[in-house]
Amino acid sequence: MYSNPIYKNSPDWLQSTLLSLRSYARGALREGAAFRRELNDVQKTQWLSANELQALQLARVQKVVSHAAAHVPYYRDAFKAAGFTPADLVTLDDIKKIPLLTKRQAFDAGDRMLAEGMVGPRFTNSTSGTTGMSMKVVRDLHSINRENAFNWRQSIWAGAQPGVKRLWLRGDAIVPASDRAAPFWRFNKADNTLMMSAYHLSERNADAYIKALEEFDPVFGMAYPSPMVLLARHMLNTGRTYRGKSLKGFVTSSETVTDEHRRVIEAAFGCKVFDQYCSAERVTFIGTCEHGNYHVNSDYGLTELIPQPDGTCEVVGTSFDNMLMPWIRYRLGDAVVAADPKYQCPCGRAFPVVERIVGRVEDYVLTPDGRHVFMMSNMLDAIPNLLEGQVRQDTPEDVTILVVPAPGKTVDVADAVKRAREQLGDGLRIKVETVASIPRTSNGKLRVVVRGFK
Repeated sequence: MYSNPIYKNSPDWLQSTLLSLRSYARGALREGAAFRRELNDVQKTQWLSANELQALQLARVQKVVSHAAAHVPYYRDAFKAAGFTPADLVTLDDIKKIPLLTKRQAFDAGDRMLAEGMVGPRFTNSTSGTTGMSMKVVRDLHSINRENAFNWRQSIWAGAQPGVKRLWLRGDAIVPASDRAAPFWRFNKADNTLMMSAYHLSERNADAYIKALEEFDPVFGMAYPSPMVLLARHMLNTGRTYRGKSLKGFVTSSETVTDEHRRVIEAAFGCKVFDQYCSAERVTFIGTCEHGNYHVNSDYGLTELIPQPDGTCEVVGTSFDNMLMPWIRYRLGDAVVAADPKYQCPCGRAFPVVERIVGRVEDYVLTPDGRHVFMMSNMLDAIPNLLEGQVRQDTPEDVTILVVPAPGKTVDVADAVKRAREQLGDGLRIKVETVASIPRTSNGKLRVVVRGFK
């Protein structure tokens, strides 16, 4: 909705009203009786014993694999080629008989990843994540409600409850990039949420952001780590004290949180950081409990942590809840460091513990007016016919978008520039280059943003 001319050209108060109306409509689908049932369920399953969680996982994996074999063309063929049938899945360890699924395989499969004959609402989004490869993800309503329940369970771990005041500082283009004066935020009455633009934040206007936060006084925030770190460092460097009274914690996601990030955010705002790791494909959920430990949410999906020679573990996930587009043994392209399997968290949950998340470190684009524009993957996600993409900034005035078109397709250069301007504004020279491939880092990652200067 943010790119709609009606929204972009509306006054501030009307934009807030439009945001609220959309949320009222979404809430009717996502936060009704079905959502409340799912939230009640996941509040119970978090306290299952290790054996009970394994039994739950086996039952749900068997269900999704049987469904995929019967109704999803891609898996029908993949299982046949591997000589696998659902009857072979007797224990959780038997999941290894199914071939791993790469993002490129899923991309090439296209609609063959979708279950045949399913009816009901469909929700589509795109993802590139840390890989830069844009792909369509389709979900059913049950998956939406379950995801919302798990997100709220994480927020409850952070000390919040549905309905309380919250901050939203993520990748939504809430304010047109051309806006140069505050407010760079809108109030969503339906969700009781102050929605702030991450794309307008700079050292020069950090005080205005902080003042707006203090006046709104949220109980918790859902945010990308990078803009929170910018605000926190500004406060610490200037000796400013956060004056909000209600803040209990921030739930961060989509970027890697370092120990230094936690230190500066907690020092500046006086509250804890509860980080979570998940993906647009909804196969794995790793979240921080009250004791600061990362837990693999075993009731969300089957997460395999496959040991690597460097001491990390590759994350492979199998979804439980999206029967419209199941993901089975999907390689997310990220890595974690697993804790000692004998370690038991004081929180009392039997979920496995992860020491830290290795993947998902993303740079930002620096605009001439001092804004730090994070999560450029959102812009890449929106470009049609894109296989892979990368944003490069080699000078303070120039940005180059490298695009690898999908096989047999072309990328509309003018459209890509337009989408970049919606996020970056008019102060940069933007060009698009079509390339055959994009270089990886030494560990095989494709960085979404590469900035060649400090």
